[in-house]
Amino acid sequence: MHPTSLLIFAAALFVAAGSPGPSIAALVARVISKGFRDVFPFLLAMWIGEGIWLSLAVFGLAIVAQTFHLAFVVVKWVGVAYLAYLAWKMWTAPVDAKEGEMPREDSPAKLFFAGMAVTLGNPKIMMFYLALLPTIIDLASVSIVG
Repeated sequence: MHPTSLLIFAAALFVAAGSPGPSIAALVARVISKGFRDVFPFLLAMWIGEGIWLSLAVFGLAIVAQTFHLAFVVVKWVGVAYLAYLAWKMWTAPVDAKEGEMPREDSPAKLFFAGMAVTLGNPKIMMFYLALLPTIIDLASVSIVG
């Protein structure tokens, strides 16, 4: 991979990371409702989900996405539905918590799978890796060692 391509990709990734999307909104909502300490499984799942999208884009999912556009639209809307579900749960959650008391903790596995669902269903990440990555980097020339 040419260093210029890598620099352009890094700059585009920086700009994309600076514009919050559904994943960041869900993460902030979790931090506000659960506290900072309890969101590490959610954050880990977000990082792994980013890696999955990157790997799939590098290994040719862009062609599959163009062929099976409807499937990717369905995945996007499943992600939207999940975010709406999270918003509804937060909106209707009881507010009788005592001062200084945090709401009950979700299991790390539940937080991890919630983070994975939000990240894999995030249309911004999907479009970044499936549309922008192949135009910046020649995916045919990418190998494990660079």
